[in-house]
Amino acid sequence: MRVGFLVNPYAGSGGRIGLKGSDGIRLLNPEIPGRVYRFLSRAPDVEYLVPRGKMGEEYVKLRKRYTLLNSGRDDSTRQDTLIAVEEMKEKGVDIITFVGGDGTARDVAEVAGSLPILGVPAGVKMHSGVFATTPESAGTLLTLFVQGKARVVKAEVLDLDEEEYRKGRYVVKLFHVANTISFANLLTPSKEEYNYSDEIDSIAYFFLEKIMKDDVTYIMGPGATVKRIEQILGLSPNFLSIDIIKGKKVVKYNANYEDLKSLTGELKLVLTPIGGQGFVIGRGNQELGPEVLRRVGREDLILVSSRAKVNKLDCLRFDTGEPSLDLKFSGVYRVIVGYDEYVAISTCSIT
Repeated sequence: MRVGFLVNPYAGSGGRIGLKGSDGIRLLNPEIPGRVYRFLSRAPDVEYLVPRGKMGEEYVKLRKRYTLLNSGRDDSTRQDTLIAVEEMKEKGVDIITFVGGDGTARDVAEVAGSLPILGVPAGVKMHSGVFATTPESAGTLLTLFVQGKARVVKAEVLDLDEEEYRKGRYVVKLFHVANTISFANLLTPSKEEYNYSDEIDSIAYFFLEKIMKDDVTYIMGPGATVKRIEQILGLSPNFLSIDIIKGKKVVKYNANYEDLKSLTGELKLVLTPIGGQGFVIGRGNQELGPEVLRRVGREDLILVSSRAKVNKLDCLRFDTGEPSLDLKFSGVYRVIVGYDEYVAISTCSIT
């Protein structure tokens, strides 16, 4: 078994600073090494074919058996990814694993052809269906593939127009249908979109009339259901941003990680799970970084969702950036689906 492995060191760099993506942002993401090592801690002992420098070599040289490719450089671009995947194919790899987000998945799938690909989640959005739920899950999935236990399945590779996304307009396109590998719930489904009915109004009014308190600071996550609460308050939110509200007034629109870390007093998070995937934290809301999440408990998460969306989820998922925090937020949640109506749903088992 020969495994192609590459890293996009810029993936996810726009998440904590509230830019909703990394396209056009040439900032190295300091969280990439941690995600790579979490993956490698579970990955099998096989031969890895890796590009040079920060695209792969830097991470495996003391941890795995590897063959160095001719491609790869620290200041990598999309073209370097395409060249590396082409070289992996020429060398006869059995699967290509990569660390990145939807943009990286799109580049890898463009060249991979029928080869299965597997993403280690490190981007901001990750709507595509080729990503494992966590870096550890990616390592476990790859191990199961080497053992002949994981099956090859088809999955969508999706990507957003990030310029439109940052303006609050959701424009998603299907670019490829790729082969990937799956076992149990280790692979994340593609994101699904739902048409919401008047039920989100009943959710919003219930929250405003029975839950919201004037002396509590509310961190309002992205998504139409959460933003409907803000609209009924007379605010004009971008439905993709994280906003801060206290006393039914906006403190800050489009808050980033630093803004949230500076908050004092009692905090509550108002969030909605991603349709089809079930992610509550870790997809599209990376502004909620570890220092913020350590200040709140499970009881401080207020989850809202249309009944149709939550009924199609098998479980809720958390990818906070720290495994200990993922464990902290595991358990059963009551999701508000109407006026004083709830649906109970548990988090996925952590692998």
